[in-house]
Amino acid sequence: MPNTSRRTLLKWALGAGQFALLDRAGLLGAGLAHAADADVPSRLVVLYVPGGFRPAYCFTPMEDSEIPLCVPGSSNFSSEPVFYDASKVVNLAPANGAYKPLRTWQSWNPQDPAARGTFSPLMYGYQHFALHEQLSVLHGIDQGTNDHASAFISAMCGVAGADYRAPAMHSVIANHLYARHRETRPLPFVVVAGDRGVPSGMGLPSHASPVGVPSIDALKPMLSGKAADNAWWSGLEARTEGAELDARGTPTGAQLKTTTVERYSLARAQPLLGRSTAKVDNYLEGLHGSLSSVSRVLATDVVSLLEGTKGIDTLKTNRPAYLSSYLNETFTYTFGNANFHLTGLDPRMDMALRLLKSDLCTSVHVSLRMDFDTHSGAGHAFSCAHGRGLMDCVARFLGEMKATPAPGKPGKTLLDDTLVLVMSEFGRSWASRANDGSYNLPDDHHPFTSVFFAGGNVAANRQVGTYTTRGLGVPVDIIEETGQTQKRVPRSADVVTTALRIMGMEPNEFFIPGGYGEVVGLRKG
Repeated sequence: MPNTSRRTLLKWALGAGQFALLDRAGLLGAGLAHAADADVPSRLVVLYVPGGFRPAYCFTPMEDSEIPLCVPGSSNFSSEPVFYDASKVVNLAPANGAYKPLRTWQSWNPQDPAARGTFSPLMYGYQHFALHEQLSVLHGIDQGTNDHASAFISAMCGVAGADYRAPAMHSVIANHLYARHRETRPLPFVVVAGDRGVPSGMGLPSHASPVGVPSIDALKPMLSGKAADNAWWSGLEARTEGAELDARGTPTGAQLKTTTVERYSLARAQPLLGRSTAKVDNYLEGLHGSLSSVSRVLATDVVSLLEGTKGIDTLKTNRPAYLSSYLNETFTYTFGNANFHLTGLDPRMDMALRLLKSDLCTSVHVSLRMDFDTHSGAGHAFSCAHGRGLMDCVARFLGEMKATPAPGKPGKTLLDDTLVLVMSEFGRSWASRANDGSYNLPDDHHPFTSVFFAGGNVAANRQVGTYTTRGLGVPVDIIEETGQTQKRVPRSADVVTTALRIMGMEPNEFFIPGGYGEVVGLRKG
């Protein structure tokens, strides 16, 4: 999203529309979250892998006998070892219930995890940070399409298509938790980077719509309260604190600091209500709520808060020993004699961590800096090497969150108070062994994929679902919206539903066209 002036931000508030679109689902009201479970997280982070990834090269759900049918023999890519056989697969911890535990190719040397050459430390981060304690993976999800744009929408809201038919889950969560956190989180939904698109709020109020925050410098023209950054606003931003009123003049129970212009504008809806139709009243109430949201954002010195918050911290001060053979950047990896060096991920991860640690937002979306839309003969090796490298960067991100106290929740970590989803728009085609022992390695779009669930209220150390040797999903237990349980192949709508249930929402508090259910085994308890 391009840099936006304060004037444009105010225009957004006055241009909000479509408030009746989702009324029947009860999504327009930012109702209080009423889940009482202490383990229910209050934040959502989506780490998005562009282009379609091959998660089975990271966490392996197949039986040992199936692995040689769809995983090529050991090889290398740019001096990085790739592929494996069943004898090299290890469990991160003993099984949790009837589900397969998290297991991965042990590409590292157990005696010296930092060793490189014939070994690779990539993916060791999940063992180093003991992430199995708050991590499970759902495999074999049918995205309903193999088109990039349609599959991105499917991953974000649960319904594939050219346009959003439901709001992105980030927006649903931001809206659901808005009333609880509106006085402390002025940026409910932020996008740090969106390389395949920006999730859509689809008619929800402005506080549930995404705001681009790629860097602190990008925010200065819009949200800095410093005269040095916005001298032309000097003398125009004097604010008075008072009780916040809804469009009908009823106190909401919150406080709001407003300028004279904002107070005047906020009072305009009340005399117009009841003079026309219910739809017009809904629209006026939406405009009033949007302006209140924008006022709250402008009253917060977001830039100073972010500047005073450390993002990447523990990973620098207590650098994991298994990374000792890599360059100094925190979120990077190299192949061979540093003939590849991932760049550009540190700023994104640092910005996301600052936003979370400062408690400024509820939903965060970050595209990871590596596109897997390869379409080449080396696509599988590329996916194996770079996929494991990128997933180790995810492990470091989760490790930083695990080492950070949760704002306002003594005894809890930031990871305890956050649901993190790692996903792509879809998967990529599977390898298959021919009769002569060689491997066919097609590299195209594939509609079946996996999603990693990490953080608070997530069951520990489980792989739910699996793939056939041709890469198709298999049926899993799903609690349908009717409350009945049946076995079927999971869909993207079920991923969204499961995420919303982990966040404490009840099935009657959201709506996804086409039906939806919660996948059994991913939510704790």
